[in-house]
Amino acid sequence: MGAFTRTASRSRGAKAALGGLVLLGSSALVLAGCASSEPGDDSPSTEDLALKIGTILPQTGTLAVLGPPEFAGVDLAVQEINDAAKGITVDVEHKDSGDTTTDIATQSATALLADNVSAIIGAASSGVSMTFIDQVTQAGVVQLSPANTSPDFTDYPDDGYYWRTAPSDVLQGRVLGNKIVQDGRTSVAILYMNDAYGTGLEGSLKESLDSQGITITGEETFEPAATDFTSAIQTLLSGSPDALVVISFEELKTIAEQLAGQNFDFANLYGVDGNYGVITPDDTNVDIAGAQFTNPGVLAPEEFQERLQSVASENLNVFSYGAESYDGTILIALAALQGGATDGATIKDNLQSVSEGGTKCTTFAECADLIADGEDIDYDGISGPISFDENGDPTEAYVSIFQYSAGNESAGIDQVYGKLGDD
Repeated sequence: MGAFTRTASRSRGAKAALGGLVLLGSSALVLAGCASSEPGDDSPSTEDLALKIGTILPQTGTLAVLGPPEFAGVDLAVQEINDAAKGITVDVEHKDSGDTTTDIATQSATALLADNVSAIIGAASSGVSMTFIDQVTQAGVVQLSPANTSPDFTDYPDDGYYWRTAPSDVLQGRVLGNKIVQDGRTSVAILYMNDAYGTGLEGSLKESLDSQGITITGEETFEPAATDFTSAIQTLLSGSPDALVVISFEELKTIAEQLAGQNFDFANLYGVDGNYGVITPDDTNVDIAGAQFTNPGVLAPEEFQERLQSVASENLNVFSYGAESYDGTILIALAALQGGATDGATIKDNLQSVSEGGTKCTTFAECADLIADGEDIDYDGISGPISFDENGDPTEAYVSIFQYSAGNESAGIDQVYGKLGDD
């Protein structure tokens, strides 16, 4: 089947809805590792496609905890694509995204566009992506985020150039709400940041809780630059909720200290992907044993963690969005290979096609061989089936659940599969 072409602009009325959720064990998704491939008699020639991509991911700022696994995911994919010698080579240039308190991301985008990249992977923060999405997509360059979850991107007028391998927070909000109900909670307070990520996730969570008859005892918002949460915490706890949800980034460190000052029981704390992994065993001034966090994406298989670690520049303690970064890079390369060119328009026009509807394949080398044989492919990655819709959103995905124990150790305890689409 030929390349799938997305419409020039997205429908402003299209909305993703949760189709269904199935609770699965932590070993639910184990896909084959990337098989090593022996180059054939013909080594890469001058006719091979040359793809240049960039990344705008957090090296600094309030989401810096997510940077190392994301960079490693991209680097691992680039290494395996180039090692496969299947008619395309990839060069990657890494840039910092900072956070919404700086303009680092826009500077990074300017530099990458000047260097003529065809695709940019990033940012991690939905709010940060909003600062440069127009700059990138209006230049005819693909932007693919491994971690943006704000529902605002579904209908964003990006001319089809924006994609993501992380599911919309329509899914994370539903999973978090269900988890709170399953734990027997009946009254919930919510502290959330005032940006595209925080308001989108809070809205999805609140809808889930309301639909299940859970009482919302209080809601407090804060600006991303906030440093003192004492008043908001006291107001929320005065309602005597049996669960507190915090939607934040690195601010959780301060929030947790101020919660401890109120003798808060952290077994009643629920967090999200933006603040999972922010508190580590190195943080000895507060212990959040019992706290639980949702994180869009799979529980990274041990074998994949080892592969990520082999290319990482530092020891990885968190693997969040490593699989989504890896799969996003593979998909971009497959789209270019299927389209026979490495410009942004060709990649855009082939991304949905390589993600769904064809012959299943789970490694770059396997998929590339099928493309060479003229077959339509359906790449299923480490992060899940993916299957992009016409808005550039994955239509099915996993949300993992992590829990902290004494000493601020954390471990994955479950993952939930969900479909986003029409009922």
